[in-house]
This record gives sequence, C-alpha cells and structure tokens, in this order.
Amino acid sequence: SSWTSNVGDGIALSAAPLLIASLTTSPLLVAAGAMMQFLPWLLFGLFAGSVADHFDRRRLVMIANGFRAIVVLGLVAFLVTGNVSVWVVLATAFLYGTAEVLADTAGSTLLPMLVRPVDLGVGNARLQAGFLVGNQLAGPPIGAFLFAVGSFWPFAVQIVCVALAVLLISRIA
Repeated sequence: SSWTSNVGDGIALSAAPLLIASLTTSPLLVAAGAMMQFLPWLLFGLFAGSVADHFDRRRLVMIANGFRAIVVLGLVAFLVTGNVSVWVVLATAFLYGTAEVLADTAGSTLLPMLVRPVDLGVGNARLQAGFLVGNQLAGPPIGAFLFAVGSFWPFAVQIVCVALAVLLISRIA
C-alpha cells in the first residue's frame, strides 16, 4: 500500500509543477506548485502524528488516500474540460499534500502493529525503500513522461496508484 501510494506521490512531484509551467510563465508560481506539496508536512506533521495516535490507523490511511483520489479526480475533471487554472492546481497540490501527511504518518505508525518486534527493522527498511524508489527515484520521471503524453495522464495514474493503496490497506485484518 505504501509503495503504490509513494509511486503516485512521485508522479505528482514532477507533474504538478509541469502542469503549472504549461499554464503560466511565472517561475514563482511554478515553484509554488512544488512547495504546495511539501508545505503540509511543515504545517501538519506534528498534528498528523497526534491524529494517528488517537484513531484507527488503518481506517485513517484508507480515508486519507480516498480523499487524495477524490481531490486528484477533481483536477482531472478540470483538465479534461479545459477549465484548469494555476490556482486549481495549487489548491489540489496543497489538499493532496495534506492528506498525504495523514496517510504516510498513520501508515508508518501502523507497521509496528503488523510485524513482530524482531522484524521491525526490516519492515522500516522496506517502507523507506518504497519511499525512495517510488517517491524520489521512479515516480518523478514517470510523471514527466506521462505529462508529455497528455496533461491529465499523470494525474489519472496517480488516482489508480492511490486507489490501489486503499484496496491493499483494506485487505489488512
């Protein structure tokens, strides 16, 4: 679940700024597109940890990822109808990033509940490997390639990745 959502996050890392660059010539707005994906970590990171401690973590991951899929689906609707603006993309990036904070925080705190203490090191290493490969290494070039194919494709694939993450996490007993 974490790996698939991280691929979707990585796709967004390159696709959102590319979309903004196609809508404006302002380098400030393009940079804002990237910043809006990381700003929620700064604003809500501690709060997300508290929320994850007080609620069912599996359900929280499912709800946050479901919300991410809905937010990006709205962006795809704007793209398909040709009514997208820079502000819609910035708002989408911020909302998606906010839900990502909740999903990733709850997902990482869910791991100790799923594996034996002796396996926690391997489990954490696999979570980090998924983040590094999906979010940082593979996702951004995939997002850029899909954007070159069509402006809505990276976001459609992102929806599939996040929806698959919801399905996979729902399978945990």
